[in-house]
Amino acid sequence: MKKVLIIIIVVLALGVIGYGIFYVATHDFKDSKRESESTNVELNQNDIEAPDKDSVKLVETKEIDGSFVQKYNIVMNGQERILEVQFLNRNNKNIKEQSLTGEFSGVTLYAYYEEYDKEATVYDASMIDRSFNENNFNFIKGSDGDSYLLIHTNIYDDGTGEEDKLYILNENLEFVSNDLVDYGTNSSVGMSIMSTYTSYTLEEEESPWYTDDFNACSSPSNCYINVKVEDNKIYYLVPVLDEVKEDIEEENTSEEETEEIKTYGELEERVYTVSDNKLEYEVVKRYKITSVSGLTE
Repeated sequence: MKKVLIIIIVVLALGVIGYGIFYVATHDFKDSKRESESTNVELNQNDIEAPDKDSVKLVETKEIDGSFVQKYNIVMNGQERILEVQFLNRNNKNIKEQSLTGEFSGVTLYAYYEEYDKEATVYDASMIDRSFNENNFNFIKGSDGDSYLLIHTNIYDDGTGEEDKLYILNENLEFVSNDLVDYGTNSSVGMSIMSTYTSYTLEEEESPWYTDDFNACSSPSNCYINVKVEDNKIYYLVPVLDEVKEDIEEENTSEEETEEIKTYGELEERVYTVSDNKLEYEVVKRYKITSVSGLTE
């Protein structure tokens, strides 16, 4: 009888112990699992909420009847777009000159000119991809939190000068160009990175021009960089020329006509930011222009 009682007590004890172990193990497991699931949900939510990384990828370069088309895949603000650059080859065999220009939405992103003696250079896709590629693209963060695409051109000297530009595009690949003034003209959709068409001499021989981070200058002796991108801001040296009146008396007429001409003014150092698809700037410094060369009306 005692043995039976002892056995019953041992069985009951083992049952209680086993139930306790089972309960504790099950309780801890469920809490741990719940906490783990909660953590994973938070991480997954963060992954979902975080936008895809901004990126530019050259997908392909196709040759079509002697011309070429570059196709880029642009990811910006979580949106994916395709940007195509159309390259057109023009060969004037009479004067033995040819050019290759790459354009997007009406603006020239790439231009190469050459004169030849016997045979013109035969362009191919690899030559184009070496000359214009993902290195010509970058991103800047707007003060509205959105990313904007920067494209800097690659323009070779055609004998009269070269003029590289910086273009700013929104996520719909539309140009952001309000309040831009080009060198020697009234308006522009891009900033002149470096222009050899027009140059300015400043008072006290000041030289505020920037380092050539765009590799725009082919001749260091004539390298004046007007654009710098730093800390999601674009620094731009912009000429603001005075306008005065000059009386011109034409031959065989007694009437005097008045014509507007541009004279010296100031070179403004502006700091641009982007917000809501618009450019905003403040002037941080002004330099007095004492002479201008290459200016056209």
